[in-house]
Amino acid sequence: MGALRVFITGAGGYVGPAAADHAMRAGHETVLHSRYGHRQGWPDVPEVFPVACPLDSPNLPALMAGCHAVIHVAGRMSGTEAEFHKDVVEDSRAVMRAAREAGVSRVVLAGSVSVYRAGEPEEVITEDSPLEPRPELRDGYTRAKLEQEVAMRAEAGDVALSILRLGAIWGPGRLWNAHIGVAKGPVLIRIGREGQIPLCDVDRAGEALVAATQAAPCTVNVLDDDLPDRIRYLNALSASGWPKLVLPLGWRLLDRFAGDRTTGPGLLRRPTLRARMMPMGWDGRRAVEALSLSPQHPFETMMAANLTGGGAP
Repeated sequence: MGALRVFITGAGGYVGPAAADHAMRAGHETVLHSRYGHRQGWPDVPEVFPVACPLDSPNLPALMAGCHAVIHVAGRMSGTEAEFHKDVVEDSRAVMRAAREAGVSRVVLAGSVSVYRAGEPEEVITEDSPLEPRPELRDGYTRAKLEQEVAMRAEAGDVALSILRLGAIWGPGRLWNAHIGVAKGPVLIRIGREGQIPLCDVDRAGEALVAATQAAPCTVNVLDDDLPDRIRYLNALSASGWPKLVLPLGWRLLDRFAGDRTTGPGLLRRPTLRARMMPMGWDGRRAVEALSLSPQHPFETMMAANLTGGGAP
């Protein structure tokens, strides 16, 4: 299809710049959007157009005019229930309406694998696995990502929608992972050891989001090729000097005390505990095929590169 004009929300965050980098390398005109104004480090070249406004602004359709695709990354990782509902659900609904009004043909959503229900131990999670049936027992982020998918599908109309359920994003400066356990200063309580951690390197996320603007519409899991278990992850991370002390704790022990409660620590809510800590496998092969993603280096090579701040080689 050649060069396109692509609108990227959340271009001032962590994943957005990776998508922008891939879009520019592909020769696309790139509209970089942030809710909060021009971001330091954005390229100052004729092919890049920085814009800023709330995502529910009446000016958004005009800013999207002439764009072939919207890559919707903007959201939030933490906050109150009201903040999640506004910044993830309602703003996503507004993005889809604006894209439809502007005549955009494709929207690509940066979704999350957190939307899946934890299966049984050793089960492999694929795109055919059930979504979480009891979101009230999960964290606010998961609830918002589930609602986000529903809202964007409801507003899509004639706009082709691709949902890329990204794994846990990691990369330079972002190596903590909630699937490992609980951290307190130099100490890590490692919960479990087997099962794959559903990682997605930030560069792979950017590549996939841009590739989806020209691929057939799809809903796929975007994950790294080589997914480590908790022991491999910590062994590779140890080169950073953290953690200083690891205290192992079996997830089944916590599972005995966890319950179907809507309040209290997340790991004492059984669906949240199992989704994060139960030993499961994860399958991202459909995305590799559908989006023609580049092969990756082994996990340990990528970790070493990310520890130096240079990103995956």
